[in-house]
Amino acid sequence: KQPIINSEFSNAWDRVVSDIRDTLKSTGYQNSGFAFIQEASIFNTKILNKLNISAKESLFTVQYKSKNTIVLGAPGPVGILKAVIDNNMGYRDEPLKLFDYGVSIVDDDNNSSTTPKQFHVFKAECVGDTNPVRDAEMILTAYRMLELQGIENLVVNINALGGADSREKYYKELVSKTPKRFKNLYQSLSYNPIQLYTELMSVDTDINIKIPQIVDYLSVEENQYLKSVLEFLDTLDIQYNLDSSLSGSIGFNEGVYFEIISTDDPEVVLVRGGRHNELFELLGGDKNAGAAGIEIYVDLLIQLIQKLEPQKLAPTIKPDVFVASIGLEGQKSALKILSLIQKHGLEVKENFGIKSLKNQLSKAKKSDAEITLIIGRKEAVDGTVILRDKESENQEIIPIDKLISILSKKLSK
Repeated sequence: KQPIINSEFSNAWDRVVSDIRDTLKSTGYQNSGFAFIQEASIFNTKILNKLNISAKESLFTVQYKSKNTIVLGAPGPVGILKAVIDNNMGYRDEPLKLFDYGVSIVDDDNNSSTTPKQFHVFKAECVGDTNPVRDAEMILTAYRMLELQGIENLVVNINALGGADSREKYYKELVSKTPKRFKNLYQSLSYNPIQLYTELMSVDTDINIKIPQIVDYLSVEENQYLKSVLEFLDTLDIQYNLDSSLSGSIGFNEGVYFEIISTDDPEVVLVRGGRHNELFELLGGDKNAGAAGIEIYVDLLIQLIQKLEPQKLAPTIKPDVFVASIGLEGQKSALKILSLIQKHGLEVKENFGIKSLKNQLSKAKKSDAEITLIIGRKEAVDGTVILRDKESENQEIIPIDKLISILSKKLSK
């Protein structure tokens, strides 16, 4: 689904972003500041396959000075993983936990007539840990974060995608049992055999083939890894569903993969996550380091809150002070007063675009501001301001140089 930005999104955006950032920080993740721009040359076929991307044309590229092609908003975990590698960030003594928040541009349908989709995404990565408890910890972090946003009936859909050897064996099995008329399809999806099976069944439900699930082609170690992750989730009492049809997504195409949804709207995937061990190695990282990550989709999260329980959207901030002004001289003085109030950290609102004082005062009343300041030509010349107190409904004229101390005193009550 393409996210839609509207006024209710704006009301909730800052709160939700701040909550997610605080949740990640509270569990040891640090802001990484990864590079938004990457050289297109690093995205060879092996990297694209590990990212679960069909072709280089799916990347959002820009020609730079008629020479180099650069990729904007690198897909999946590439930005953070490259930052770890290029900056020699330490992850050998203890796991390195990083996150970032930014725009992700997705266009993987190879259709030139469609517009790339833009999402605002939190990406969190842990580098330097191959233990299955890390996968469970990342699921737990995302799960609790969604609970804090009031999302209910959460379910973790999870599957094992296997490593390179297991996937190759599974792919060969698919090809051996697939009619030759689908040759173009299975050649185009050699990097994702699970998606290939799903595609085959969708284009021809009458295909009379019985193909085992990917789990039947996992190595002993990969099977044990999946079992351990599920046991951790059992310990945490987190509801999960072992879904063998999950074929990964952009950035997740190996190892254990999961998606977190709410059964209130199961079509919306709020969080995706999984392993990037082989991708990290291909990018130039330590072969045995291990990397795992999650992506949290802010647009879709707020959209779900808006749909299910709109009353949970953050309310408009109630201002401490409303500034009303009349005429050009009044506006000049009001602008200086506005700056003065902002410097002292008070919440202030104005409606300079409305000429009528009556309408401005009506807006002030609706805003429920504790104090309304009124400045006209006379007040501007005298260096004063009319202060109207909501509680007492009294008006008084006060000098501008005493405004802040008087406001602080009245608001403290």
